[in-house]
Order: sequence, then structure tokens, then C-alpha cells
Amino acid sequence: MWWNTVKIEEGRKEFGPRERRRTMSNIRWKGFVLLSLLAAALAAGCASLGSTGETNRGLVGAWIVTASRPVGVGKNLLTFSSDGTFFRSGDTHPVLSGGHGAWKRIGDKEFEATYIAFRFDQDRKWIGSTKTRIHIIAGPGNNEFTGVAKVSTRDLQDKEVGTSEVRLQGKRIQVEPF
Repeated sequence: MWWNTVKIEEGRKEFGPRERRRTMSNIRWKGFVLLSLLAAALAAGCASLGSTGETNRGLVGAWIVTASRPVGVGKNLLTFSSDGTFFRSGDTHPVLSGGHGAWKRIGDKEFEATYIAFRFDQDRKWIGSTKTRIHIIAGPGNNEFTGVAKVSTRDLQDKEVGTSEVRLQGKRIQVEPF
């Protein structure tokens, strides 16, 4: 039939409707295969990054920390984000707010962090803040650390009114089977 024939006019091919459908089907199939291969490569790359991050993520993650303070032993929750921000909550609520700060790597297994938290009296009146600087050494494994915190107690005018030093022992919080 005339619509299934290939015509050649002056060096140019013209395809009938059936040939055009077959050509479009081939193009779609090749596009699908190419997209599938790209998606598989992307998924493999993401899986590779995820597995590497699980075994060597440094300080990034959530930790439960035992703090040996001058007034006794306490517990804190610390979260270190990959963007260098840092969050702390602890057993000192309601006289100390959650802490917000920043952290950075300073050596192979060494880190420093600083956070600020607001202080309140027993009547929940704001009375100042604390600025805490932390030096952390990762290890002995990937899920533990030890550290020292230097705490500066400050009044409402940000004047230092006291200092203390705290020993820290951290253990990474990990997903447990359901």
C-alpha cells in the first residue's frame, strides 16, 4: 500500500505512517532503556554513599552522653548535624533550656563544639545563659567518644559569673530492630 512505502525524492527519504510508528516506538524504547540505566546508576551511587556514611560518619548523628559534673552525674542528648549545627537537651530542664550551637572537626578524631543555653531560676524567670565549649575525641570505636566541656555561666548582661569543667562520655544512639 502506498502509506507503508518509503519514497525517495531528490535524496530525501519519506516514511509512511507505519514506518513512522515503528521509528517512534524504537526511539521510545531506547529512551526508556537509557533512563533505566541512569536511574540504576544513580541508585547504586546513593546506596554506596549510604553504606559509607553508616560506618564512617564521624560525629554526625544522635548521642546519649553521661556528664560528670561538679554537682553529680547527669545525662544529655546531643545531635550533631552534617551542616555543622549542634543541638543539646539534658536533665537540667526546666532551669536550663535546650542548647543550640556549632561544631567542627579539628583533627583526625578530634572535634570542637560550642553551644549556648538559657538559664532560669526555680520560678522560671530568665536569669542568664551558659556558654559551653566542648573538646571531643572519637573512639575507641565509631560509636563512642570522650570529651571535656568548659562551662561559662553568664548573667543577663552576658558577664561571666562562674565556670566549671565537665567530663563527658558519649555513646551513639542507633536504630534497634523493631
